[in-house]
Order: sequence, then structure tokens, then C-alpha cells
Amino acid sequence: MGDHMAKVKVRVSVDFATCQGCATCQALCSEIFEVREDGKAWPTKDIIEVEESELENLLNKIKEAVTTCPLQCITYEVIK
Repeated sequence: MGDHMAKVKVRVSVDFATCQGCATCQALCSEIFEVREDGKAWPTKDIIEVEESELENLLNKIKEAVTTCPLQCITYEVIK
């Protein structure tokens, strides 16, 4: 058994041309999304890095935001 856990990176993006800042994503997972002064939702980080063991939990939160966004302007990708 090694002490090193594999890290996984996830990139979350918001289509700012479509986003109207309804803040549904922020309400669901404020650690990942924030509505800024420009009235648009922004990812809190360009790339989120988590332990492999935490990936499923993170993706579940992101997927919930993706599916509940009324304008469907959130996308994500797991970076290998």
C-alpha cells in the first residue's frame, strides 16, 4: 500500500453568454460555483483537483448543478 493517492483534475466551465446568474448552481454547491459582481456564475477554481476517492462525490455535485441549471450553460470534463 502506498501513501500516495492519485489526484484527479476536473475542469468546470460556464457559458457566460448564456448564464443569467440565477444562482441555482451556487445554491447547490457553493464550493464549486459563485455568482460574481458581473451577475454571472463562475467556477471557484479553473481546475478542481481532488483525491481519486473523492471524485464520485465531486462529480455528483457538479452533475446536479449541470442538470438543474435552467439554461444548461454548465459543462465539465475530467482531465486525465
